[in-house]
Amino acid sequence: MKQLLETIVFALVDDKDQVVISQEEDNDGNTIFKISASSNDVGRIIGKNGNTITAIRKVMKAYAIKLRKRVTVDVL
Repeated sequence: MKQLLETIVFALVDDKDQVVISQEEDNDGNTIFKISASSNDVGRIIGKNGNTITAIRKVMKAYAIKLRKRVTVDVL
């Protein structure tokens, strides 16, 4: 799952060295991905009116459902 998210995010950003994607699990077994990047790239990841991050979350959620898991994607 992390590899899919990395592929999507790295396609959007200019400074790939500044991107850090961390993966955690909460008490309920849900997977949480946290994305941090430079300020210019965070704007690209979020997109206009949040459209890009919403699309990323939908893709990740669809893939997680296929694996019978739950996923959350946050941008820091």
